[in-house]
Formats: sequence, C-alpha cells, structure tokens
Amino acid sequence: MAFINEKLTPEQQEEFNSWKISYPLYSMRQVVKTIKMKNPCEWTVDKERNIYLLGVYYNRDYYEENIFVFIWNKKSYLVQFRKSWEDENTLVWNIPEHYVSKSIVFPYSQEENFIDDLRSALIAYCENGMPNQWNEEIKTKCNF
Repeated sequence: MAFINEKLTPEQQEEFNSWKISYPLYSMRQVVKTIKMKNPCEWTVDKERNIYLLGVYYNRDYYEENIFVFIWNKKSYLVQFRKSWEDENTLVWNIPEHYVSKSIVFPYSQEENFIDDLRSALIAYCENGMPNQWNEEIKTKCNF
C-alpha cells in the first residue's frame, strides 16, 4: 500500500498516544523542552508497513525549514527538510540549509530503504499532510 494522508479517528489517536512518542523542541540549536505528542489530527501513513510521518513544527528563524517525526521500523526519528516552490503548483522538499540541531543531520539513518521510504512519505505529505483537495492537486518532489 502507498502512503496516504489521513485524519485520525479518536481510536487512532488513543492508539498513537499509547506509543508515547516525544520530540525535542529546539531554539538556537539548544533543546528548550521535550514535547510528548498527543492526539495528532492527521498523519501520512503506509498502514501495511506501519510507517508514519507527522509534521511537528517549523524553524522559527527559517520558516521554510520543517521538522517532522518519522516513525519507521518501530523507531522514531526527528527529521528536517526545507520546503520551496519550483512553480506555483510544484512543491520541492530539499535537504535543510539551517538545521535546528547539529545532532539532526541528513540522512538521519543509514538503514537500507530508510531514505526511499522517507522520500515517498514526504511526496504523499505534500504541503501539509492534510487529506484535502489542495494537497492532492499539488505536484511534489524531493531533491535528495
């Protein structure tokens, strides 16, 4: 099955909460606090392979730098990508120019198929990971 953007049901949110996923919030390349993810509204998911991508925030100093939690192979990864537009209908995800931390650096994992799955998830996520017509009409590609 391919990745899809999906709005979570209350039951899915409860299941997700039981995974106890958390992520660090950075400012000036320092961890400000750790946030426990709770009740996400939507995710990009490959249900057959249990792979999930959730947008969590963007870099305040560089708003085009987006931070995600990528759950892959039963592990949670904090990943970052820079969003740009090739034209008014083509979104491009790029390797970051301004990382939120020196410890979060592309390629994030050396495991086989990690980058391919991450790329596929970002292409499905499109601009915002929401299951709506706008997101479905945008062309998305990755420059990595």
